[in-house]
Amino acid sequence: MKNCYPSAINVMESLRTHIVELVNLPESEEPLISAYLDLLENEDYLRSKLSHWAKTARSTQSSDQRAAFDAALIDVEEAIRGEWPDEVRSAAVFSRRGTNPFLLVVPFSVSLDLHFTATSVPAIFPLVQLKDRFHRFVVVIITEAVSRIFEVTLGSVSEEFLTRRPELSERLGREWGREHFHQKKRENDRRFISDQVTIITTLMAKRGLNHLILAGNSRNVAPLREALPKHIGSRLVGEIRKSPIKGDTSLVLEEAIDKFIEAESAESRDTVTRLNEQIRVGALAVVGVEQSRDAIIGGYAAELVISEELHEPDREDLTRLATARNLDIEVCEGDDLLTLHGGVGCLLRYRPSYLPDGTE
Repeated sequence: MKNCYPSAINVMESLRTHIVELVNLPESEEPLISAYLDLLENEDYLRSKLSHWAKTARSTQSSDQRAAFDAALIDVEEAIRGEWPDEVRSAAVFSRRGTNPFLLVVPFSVSLDLHFTATSVPAIFPLVQLKDRFHRFVVVIITEAVSRIFEVTLGSVSEEFLTRRPELSERLGREWGREHFHQKKRENDRRFISDQVTIITTLMAKRGLNHLILAGNSRNVAPLREALPKHIGSRLVGEIRKSPIKGDTSLVLEEAIDKFIEAESAESRDTVTRLNEQIRVGALAVVGVEQSRDAIIGGYAAELVISEELHEPDREDLTRLATARNLDIEVCEGDDLLTLHGGVGCLLRYRPSYLPDGTE
């Protein structure tokens, strides 16, 4: 059995790897418990909720399955009792006992809703939703003296880069005249901006980061924004008119995460609008559970657009199919347009000739 407690939590590559592993996990006659734990809740509360669910879930298992179910339940109870680091706020536990045992425990520093299932395959939608909602992004906090460039992953800072503006004021009058001083200052300002652009460009290219947020007063932010290459500037999703207080960047980063979530929501709305427009003209989209399933299996789907309010079995099935085929998945919340279409649809790579025009 595999018990996975990552030393560096909230790494997007690890999350992607876990999702693929769970999708490819062979089914078994023994039940597999998927438990999503909100570790900010009281331990007694979590154990009570687990016990209440387990009593009902156990009654649906056959007599041959109950021993394996009970053994898997112990793994979830151990995770609830576990001594987690302070930065861990939730955990996902996947446990199956019996002839084909499997155990995977993954901690997160973002919250997950409490959720339990016991089926033949793991419940992966909450992980897919997390991956869609908290992609990595870059935050640049600029002050007069320094620029701090943060890579944020799943809501936590995973790496920081620092550039400093050279100090010249003490040389004015002692070594340089005023004109020479201003010339040197312009050169150093350009170098300061250039260094930031180089780090941002390299970071976003190597790590596959698609979003950028700038923070600081407009006097410091504007020169950097104007110096960004076009392909990087197009990824700028927000600016924050706030600077660190006594060097503390935490409040700025918190606002940056909120800004990023707003941008993600706007992107979801744009995707649903695009889906709706394609449906309206009978072009590169289909809607509905069966139509979406056919598009994914048939190989002509480009992206799955799915509501978190969709009926759970359908939601899990479509998410699993799309993940297995490495399709993009856009998760939407409370979107009226998508609800009108039954809660799910697919944008298409092409429209097969045998599909009728329109949405019938």
